[in-house]
Amino acid sequence: MIRSSYPEIHIPQQLITEFVLQRVVELADKTALIAGDSDRIITYGELADSIRRVASGLYLRGFSKGDVLAIYSPNLPEYAIAFHAVATLGGIITTVNPSYTAEELIYQLNDAGGRALRKRET
Repeated sequence: MIRSSYPEIHIPQQLITEFVLQRVVELADKTALIAGDSDRIITYGELADSIRRVASGLYLRGFSKGDVLAIYSPNLPEYAIAFHAVATLGGIITTVNPSYTAEELIYQLNDAGGRALRKRET
């Protein structure tokens, strides 16, 4: 077995979104995410607010625990927002490579049981 020379880290037993946002009040004005394509900054406060708004919107559209959302987007802040919104509702994410052909996309959506698709706005 190969072991790291660094000390072991503690992984808390809590939901990932709770972990990410546990210090949101303290860090509200600090940078949480930076968009690689534009250097746009999302603060922890904006991140938490966006996650709540997207989760609320999904819920109002009938998205619920166990439903699958496909994210068809490059790694941008909206990706993390959608991921955490779905996690908050107990949903499942399937990530779709943005370079997939239509046939590959259809296959993945069918295979994963996708109920909704979130794609990058152009």
